[in-house]
Amino acid sequence: MTTTRGAGRPRAASRALLEEAACELFLEQGYAATSVAEVTMRAGVSRSTFFNYFDTKSDLLWSAFDEQVVALAARLVAGNGDAAAAAVRELRVFAADLGPDSVALAFSQEAAMGLGEDLRLAAVRRLADVRDVVASSLRAGGAGALAAEVTGAALAGALLAAVRSWSLRGPGRVALPDVLEEALSALGPLVRPASPAPR
Repeated sequence: MTTTRGAGRPRAASRALLEEAACELFLEQGYAATSVAEVTMRAGVSRSTFFNYFDTKSDLLWSAFDEQVVALAARLVAGNGDAAAAAVRELRVFAADLGPDSVALAFSQEAAMGLGEDLRLAAVRRLADVRDVVASSLRAGGAGALAAEVTGAALAGALLAAVRSWSLRGPGRVALPDVLEEALSALGPLVRPASPAPR
């Protein structure tokens, strides 16, 4: 059976237009001064199109990261051997797959965009999302609830710290998988020796 798409832009194109418009406006007039209506007007899409992709204005900066969290959850549910080793391995895949996009721009241009507390709150939400995904996988692998929560929080913290550091150093100057390895090494015995990061 053949299906045809209705008139209009492809879904990915509309989302990309919204993200680009938002970043431009945040840099021009600041995050707080920019409304969803202004973003949709700049992007040339409807308000309903915005809410097809994003729940909040801050989500505009995190869509690629959020997609990787969904992919991480799917890979960890599939399960493969030692749950802790799998979690570390899959965080390396996450880092390899996350390109320099709006979240990197947000961290590097936090002051220019006037993000402040909004960026911190959005980052905490993502930290909790990654923690929950990892902890759930660890519990499914037999870890106790507290151990899974602590390990999940530590690994999520390493990932978010790596993304922030990578963004501030300049994504073109250093690779996120390399920065993640630095962050993971700070966790010491919690993380097994690194295998080469996927490219």
